[in-house]
Amino acid sequence: MKFQMKIFLSIFAFAIAAWSNENCKTLYTGAAAYQAGDFSSAVEAWQNCVDNEFQNADLFYNLGNAYFREKRLGFAILNYEKALRLDPTNEDFQYNLKLAKSMTKDKVEESTTEENPLLNFFFQAHHFFSLKEQLFAILGIVWLIFILCIVRVLAANPKMKTALAVSIFPVAIILGIFALSAGYKVYRENTFALGVVTAETADITSGPSDKDQTLNMLSEGTEVEVLGVKDGWVHVRLGEKVNGFAKISELGIVK
Repeated sequence: MKFQMKIFLSIFAFAIAAWSNENCKTLYTGAAAYQAGDFSSAVEAWQNCVDNEFQNADLFYNLGNAYFREKRLGFAILNYEKALRLDPTNEDFQYNLKLAKSMTKDKVEESTTEENPLLNFFFQAHHFFSLKEQLFAILGIVWLIFILCIVRVLAANPKMKTALAVSIFPVAIILGIFALSAGYKVYRENTFALGVVTAETADITSGPSDKDQTLNMLSEGTEVEVLGVKDGWVHVRLGEKVNGFAKISELGIVK
């Protein structure tokens, strides 16, 4: 099967940005190691950037590729998911994530319903702008509506007043759409967290303790919903069958 990849070494502009960041001095080292087939060194170099809080979709994607080449499926899926969290419509990210997930042992049934073109359009539109860009757009639209209202009040011509009133309506609709999209993104970021099993297996227990009963065992790469984190344990849920606790050392969380 085809395996999509990008190498930082060929992205000059990104390399310059990374080298100028004090938290990511090993980006170029990782790219050189990856090209040389030394995936372990690439993982170490790029993971160092991540550990020092250098956040970039391409970095997570390439780190996922390096982990994939190392046959560390859980960490590969974890980083692909992080890349998609920052760039949800990237087709390369989506392809590699799908490929990696197809190799996991715990299969979760996915909907076979044909994709709705209208829903797909709204999904693409929802993710076209980042949350930051949407917030700036909302601020700009609010100011535009405010200016249109002032001009309408000051206008002496009745026809102009009517035209301005009519023009405010579609602008207000656009504002509402941006506000709903941004609000949903904020809601998702604050209420939903995704976990990925990074250990070869992870025991799911009835409580946050080794003494509690083992309810399930999940394999590397399995994705779960994270309900909470406390004292080294993660409360996870997977569909209706799995609801319990896993050790945080056996799980990666997409933030």
